[in-house]
Amino acid sequence: AKLVSESIVAGRLREPKKILGISLKMFAVISFSLMVLVIVFARPLSLMLSNNSTNYCIYMIAPSIFLVIISAAIKGYFQGYKCMTPSAAYQVIEAAFKLFGLAIIFIMIRRGITDVMILACGGVLGVTFGSFASAVFMIIRVLSEKELGKDTEGSLPSGKSSKIAKNIITLAIPISLSSAVMSVTSTLDMFLVKWNLKYFYSAAGEVGDKLTDLVKSTYGAYVGATSSLFNLPQAVTVTVGVAVLPFLTTAFAKKDRQEAFSNMRSSSKLVGMIAMPCTLGLSFLSEPIVKLLYSQSYWTVGISTLRILALSVYFVSFSSLTGVFLQSVGKVSTALLSMGAGAVIKLTANIVMVRLIGIMGAPVGTFLCYATIVILNMLFIKKYIGFSFPAADTFIKPFICSLISCSLAFLAWYFSAKFINSNIVCLALALIVAGVVYTASIFLFRLLSKEDMALLPKGDKLGRLLEKYNLIKD
Repeated sequence: AKLVSESIVAGRLREPKKILGISLKMFAVISFSLMVLVIVFARPLSLMLSNNSTNYCIYMIAPSIFLVIISAAIKGYFQGYKCMTPSAAYQVIEAAFKLFGLAIIFIMIRRGITDVMILACGGVLGVTFGSFASAVFMIIRVLSEKELGKDTEGSLPSGKSSKIAKNIITLAIPISLSSAVMSVTSTLDMFLVKWNLKYFYSAAGEVGDKLTDLVKSTYGAYVGATSSLFNLPQAVTVTVGVAVLPFLTTAFAKKDRQEAFSNMRSSSKLVGMIAMPCTLGLSFLSEPIVKLLYSQSYWTVGISTLRILALSVYFVSFSSLTGVFLQSVGKVSTALLSMGAGAVIKLTANIVMVRLIGIMGAPVGTFLCYATIVILNMLFIKKYIGFSFPAADTFIKPFICSLISCSLAFLAWYFSAKFINSNIVCLALALIVAGVVYTASIFLFRLLSKEDMALLPKGDKLGRLLEKYNLIKD
């Protein structure tokens, strides 16, 4: 997306298709090689994870590596033209076809298949179905595209293929390493948390099979309930960074700092408005949420750890956005440095904290990790771009609005639970209260501006209406 945007701004109007072609060839070779490596090493990996059957699930999901990477190259091409509709359709199709996994599990159960690993393979196969269907859509979409790049009159000559390939590699390697750093950290974290939990419970006098079962059940509840809920808000906030990247790249390529800073302010405010209520909402309502979604065996660990881990949602959301800001000016390696520092903090904190306070130390390590990444990225953004995040709009006002709404939501759940014997009804009531109060708080504190409203579909008309009642800033 960054390279396509820069080519258009520079007047090399034929170059985007050349970039797409070269990137598809490169990514096809790399992704296919990675897919083969995953298949080859699936068995050793499953043995390392102390689960002899995990390799079958890995076999099922391995093709997704090839399909997702090819799709990513095509999405980047469209995003470079600021055309986000194909990416949105891709997400919808992928999510819809993933439901095939649930259908497969349902059919297996109806036919009397109860083996957990076979059912897991069926569920994982749904992920591959989703990747395949969405990849086919993106390929058809880009082959049928007639409008983008058709006006090439007066185009400057495209760059050499070798230079384009070098630029792709220069961008791709740090970005891939950043993802790899967090993936490797998560894997190491899994072993470290289990190992230190064993130490913690051993110090408490647990031994033998009881010790092993306690470590397995505690860690399973933490990953199964807490981590899965923690990852949900990121699915929304990460799209803001994806959407704003081509706009920032274009603005910086034109040396239009005013436009770039305007987009950075609006995207930061939007992420803050989404991430903060998710942060406090998951923390305040951790008990009814975990009780609704998970079995009783998960409740004790899931509720207490989610209260702490939820506080990291805000920083995780801004870690991806600040990384995009640095990427837009070519400072990808700088973002990698922040990731590395956060990973070291996380692993160190987990070793120390889990040994001291048990599983509650794991969310503390995650919080310190992402807080470190965001603080360093913000310092780098100030140094290399000169942009300072507006504290009032990105933190203070969203925090106050979220605190008011989530506090009232908690009270609504707490008191309704005394009279209504239905957790789902009480939680629904709390969420309605939170939504209404948060929306009212946003307008009360005039968090939105006309500039922000202009980014929304038909936002100009809505902005004029809200401005009439003095509900948004000029």
